[in-house]
Amino acid sequence: MPVLITKVDEDLKQLFKQQTKNNGLSESELLRLIVIEAMGKAQFSESNKTDLTPDTEKSETERITVRMPSFLMQAAKEKGKAKGMATSRWIAALVQSNIAKNPVMADQELNNLKASIRELNAIGRNINQMARALNESRNNTDKVNLDTLYLLGDSLKRNLSAVRELVRASQQVWEAE
Repeated sequence: MPVLITKVDEDLKQLFKQQTKNNGLSESELLRLIVIEAMGKAQFSESNKTDLTPDTEKSETERITVRMPSFLMQAAKEKGKAKGMATSRWIAALVQSNIAKNPVMADQELNNLKASIRELNAIGRNINQMARALNESRNNTDKVNLDTLYLLGDSLKRNLSAVRELVRASQQVWEAE
């Protein structure tokens, strides 16, 4: 990577060091942020981020080492444990949700979604059975009870609401406060 170097007086250097300490950044990170801000690069602007689309050809996982203060690591372990996830998996989900802007579901949320899918499949089978009964004898419409159809409609609405709630909750849990 190209390098920027500049000379400054001792007072400015000490002020710069203090600023890095206050922000928990390295000198390189703070200098990079200052240069980006001074150059007004829209591509680095937080407000101009766009959602990523998954690239199946680049979906293999890679390993990265992240160093953080122990109090943050402890908090990450607790958050991961609360979601039923390993710490590394929780951190990966946090990064994914913040960069890709898509919900990341934990095991419990995925299990709930799978249960919802099973319920939708059961509803579909019920509808198929009613359609078959209607098609067998057009005069035997009494085999299909309108109340049952209303119950299916209500069930579909509840299921849709539950799925929306899962997605909303998953999105909110990963958003920065």
